[in-house]
Amino acid sequence: MQFKKLALIFMTVTLLVGCVLSILSVRSENTNAKRSAKIANKTSPPVIPPPLETALEELRVIKIKIEGDIHPKEYGEDIHDLTPIVENAYGDAEILATVKSALAGHQLAVQFWECDRVFGYDELFQCRDQVLQAVFQKYPDIAAQAKAAVASENLAYMSAGLDENSVLEAIWEKTGTDTETALQMSNPTSLTAENQSQNE
Repeated sequence: MQFKKLALIFMTVTLLVGCVLSILSVRSENTNAKRSAKIANKTSPPVIPPPLETALEELRVIKIKIEGDIHPKEYGEDIHDLTPIVENAYGDAEILATVKSALAGHQLAVQFWECDRVFGYDELFQCRDQVLQAVFQKYPDIAAQAKAAVASENLAYMSAGLDENSVLEAIWEKTGTDTETALQMSNPTSLTAENQSQNE
């Protein structure tokens, strides 16, 4: 009799444990499925409307041109043409903000470069110093580097102690970073694939 009771209790406990384990297994599968869905959503590319796609492509091309050798006139025209495209772009807020940041940096570089057209020593460096203030406001680390570079010099104009190409390259490094970031955000699957291939 006691043996039958023990057998019943054992069977009941076994059934209960089996039920609990199967419930936990289903919950775990559901949780894993939800996590996979979230990861898939993060790596799936956002919808990029045509104006934003055009802006991204133009920024990519300008970055390539700068890495080669771009003429000031051509650069100014490219940025002039890009401005209304970016202004009319819409879509993912983060990508758009990064694209606008890249454009703003390019506009500052164009303004700095255009100071070369100003006649007169004082006028040239006044123009450059004025643009530098906007550059420093946007890029505090460039400001720190520039101030450190001329700290020991007693200059009427800060820009007189700075190499023009170095200033432009510092700005272009920032616009290049913004461009790369925007391109990666617009196509995270390619970034994920790139990361996976680097890890292999």
